[in-house]
Amino acid sequence: MGSAFSTWGEFTGPIYMGAGTSWEVIWTLVAAGCCIVALVLGSRHELDAYKRLESGGDPYV
Repeated sequence: MGSAFSTWGEFTGPIYMGAGTSWEVIWTLVAAGCCIVALVLGSRHELDAYKRLESGGDPYV
């Protein structure tokens, strides 16, 4: 694939260029934020669907 190294034994240093910087924390927080948003939106949708089902409506709207 165009690598200058023939084996992993010859490779030294970080594979990820941002290793050891503040970007690791930033991307971790972004990923955690996306997961939290997905959980909140999914929970809100399921709660609305449950309320519609209990009131006799169509829960799939």
